[in-house]
Amino acid sequence: MIAPAALLAGLFAVVLTTGPLADTRITDIFIYERYAALLAGGAVPYSDGFALEYPPLALAPMWLARVLGGDYATTFGILMGLSALAALLAVGRLAGPRAAWAFALTPLLAGAVLRTHFDLFAVAVLLGALVALQARRTTTAFVLLGVATMIKLFPIVIAGVAAWWLWGRGERRAAVMGALACAAVVVVCSAPFAGNGYLDAYRYHLDRPVQIESTPATVLWLLGGSEVTGTTTTPDAFGSNGLVGGAAATVRVLSAVLGLAALALCAWLAARRPDEHQLLLCAAAAVVAFVSLGKVLSPQYVAWLAPFAALLLARGERLVAALLAFAIVLTTVEFPRLYLDLVEGDRSVALLVGARNALLLAALGVLIARAAGAARSPRLSAVSPSSAPARP
Repeated sequence: MIAPAALLAGLFAVVLTTGPLADTRITDIFIYERYAALLAGGAVPYSDGFALEYPPLALAPMWLARVLGGDYATTFGILMGLSALAALLAVGRLAGPRAAWAFALTPLLAGAVLRTHFDLFAVAVLLGALVALQARRTTTAFVLLGVATMIKLFPIVIAGVAAWWLWGRGERRAAVMGALACAAVVVVCSAPFAGNGYLDAYRYHLDRPVQIESTPATVLWLLGGSEVTGTTTTPDAFGSNGLVGGAAATVRVLSAVLGLAALALCAWLAARRPDEHQLLLCAAAAVVAFVSLGKVLSPQYVAWLAPFAALLLARGERLVAALLAFAIVLTTVEFPRLYLDLVEGDRSVALLVGARNALLLAALGVLIARAAGAARSPRLSAVSPSSAPARP
């Protein structure tokens, strides 16, 4: 994996710091630096004066960038580069050199959001969990899924898919113990901050309006009658820009229902066939469903999609890999250069974002169709716990 790792490191160091893909006019780095300063000053997360919209372990890379010293943005970018390398190694373990080479090209597709957000840190842990699951170390896998969830929340959808996949294999004890291990990590990480302040972090996401780059927002742009929250110079109370009024409330509820239904379908399909390819299809579908049907689709979510595109390409799923890759590219075309035009209501940019969202929905449809087709084909013999015991 030395050659693809070298390529990734080179692209991360050059392409994301110079040239058109290094655009950081809209960034969260200053927010992370403020959180790190609060921690250094002894402030308690989720308390008065330290409102935090992320799970507790999201603070780890933010704090570490301050501890290591130097220019904060540069140090944080190096940490994300190391996270990308860890993710590449995991991708290579999961699907071989071809997947590693494909993932190494991610900086060319995704741009500077990779180094200005902490998503790659969560992705590296998530992929480590999949490596552990492939090695039949189920308890370790679910512990890592719990850790990843406490960094960025979205890995919980893969924990659900993985548990049902194990259940379908006949490894019911491993499924239950894994789910309990994941839940235990979440409880342990959450317990020190229990209280209204911690609950506010989750209310924040429940109360947040439909974000203007999401698929529900595309529907609202087409319907008309909604207005943008915040301005090009001042974001709304949620630090972003959303759509309210008109059919926003209805579309928001419908998208949530569809998203939950899609996640349930992914888990059910995972249980219908015990092979690892089915797990990949259903895990990828769950992540794409979370991204494409959720009320928020921030540009940094491309970091979640890139490793699955690489894995699917290496496993012969070329169509869905191409759909995800093009969706990542369109995201980079829109953000950050055209984002403020979108806030101002530019219909052409809204159509561009809509095209990206349509690609994601198409990718979701292909993934579910492939998983459903596999589930209908002659079922493989489930591996019993006694014949292939899961290791702790």
